[in-house]
Amino acid sequence: MEKYLYLTKATWADSWVNGGSVPLNPASTYKSMEREGIYTPDENLIYESTVDLNLLRPAIHIGRNVKNISIGKVVIDGKIIAENVKASRYEEDGVILSLCNSKSKAIADCLKKVACVRIIDVNFLKSIIDAQLGTEGIAKACEYTGGYERNHFLKSVKDQWQNEFRIFWNYPKRVDVVLPSGIAERISI
Repeated sequence: MEKYLYLTKATWADSWVNGGSVPLNPASTYKSMEREGIYTPDENLIYESTVDLNLLRPAIHIGRNVKNISIGKVVIDGKIIAENVKASRYEEDGVILSLCNSKSKAIADCLKKVACVRIIDVNFLKSIIDAQLGTEGIAKACEYTGGYERNHFLKSVKDQWQNEFRIFWNYPKRVDVVLPSGIAERISI
């Protein structure tokens, strides 16, 4: 399975093509108040709920770091707003590798990237990194939603233009991994 990696500097392609050290950053590195390029306000947010928790206000205010809460019934002004709510909303960090499912000059331009490599075998790349981190990553294409739910692979429709394929490792700090030669080939954008 091949994917594309867009790079900020052309020289960064060398380690991907010829082998060498590459950095992997925690998802929180890409969190920003504004949605722009590689940055999003909901990066590393896990939000799973039977109802949007913001709809429960002003009756109940639920913070951003809650796991596995249950609420029987929420009534505001005599009207049932929600029943049998099950929810989690918290931040979870881990290193990510964000790839693209397609080669696209438009995507590269929006990401403000100047170089591209084609990852020849994503599964092989993942196995190399898994071994170095001592944990198995999860690799899959991102999905996009107009709703409130989020996770490492479920992002806002506002990010759909990225056409992202992501690998996530439960390894919450920046790390450099060493790649062998031949993981990728340089291609023009």
